[in-house]
Amino acid sequence: MGKLAGKKLVLLGERDGIPGPAMESVFAACGADIVFSATECFV
Repeated sequence: MGKLAGKKLVLLGERDGIPGPAMESVFAACGADIVFSATECFV
């Protein structure tokens, strides 16, 4: 269990950077509770 165990997270990924689902899998493995995850295109 890390520092994020039990914490609620909102994740905004970027299309050309790190997508939301990739961050979601990493943070969920750390024990965090993912409230919202999306991948957006910021131009």
